[in-house]
Amino acid sequence: MMQRSMFTVIAFVAGCTRRSARVRLLPALIITSLLLSACPEDPLGPDNRMALIAFGHCNYSQALRLTDLAIAGGDQHHIQRAWMLKVAILRDQGKPAAAEALYPELETAWQAAKKSALKASRRERDIDILIDIARNERRANGLATDCRP
Repeated sequence: MMQRSMFTVIAFVAGCTRRSARVRLLPALIITSLLLSACPEDPLGPDNRMALIAFGHCNYSQALRLTDLAIAGGDQHHIQRAWMLKVAILRDQGKPAAAEALYPELETAWQAAKKSALKASRRERDIDILIDIARNERRANGLATDCRP
C-alpha cells in the first residue's frame, strides 16, 4: 500500500488538486502563524521558568541563582514570583527558618505587583503549588520527590 502524506490525503478528501489545496491551506497557515506569534509572554518570566525547572530537577543552587537574577532584573510581577519561588525552594530544602525570613520581602514584592496585601493563606497555597509542581516533575523524571539519592 502506498503511503501518502497528510497533505495528499487532505487534497483527496477535499476533491481538489494539490495546487488548489495549497492555495486553500495558505490562509489557514498564515492565520495560525499570526495567532501563535501573538501569544503573551510567560507570566513567570524566563529566569523564574528556568528556576522552576532546576527546582524540579533537585538543582537547588542553580534555582536560587536564577531567582536572584529575576529579582535583580525583572518587572514587579516577575520579582514577586521570584520571591515566592525562592521561599518554596528553601522550604523544600528543609530550611523553613530561612524561608520565613524572606516573608517580608515577599510581602513587599506582592504589594508592589498586586496593589493589595498578601494573605497568609494565599502565600501558603502558592508556595505549596510550586513545591507540588517541582515534586511532580521529579516523579515524572524518576527522581525522589525529596531529592534524596
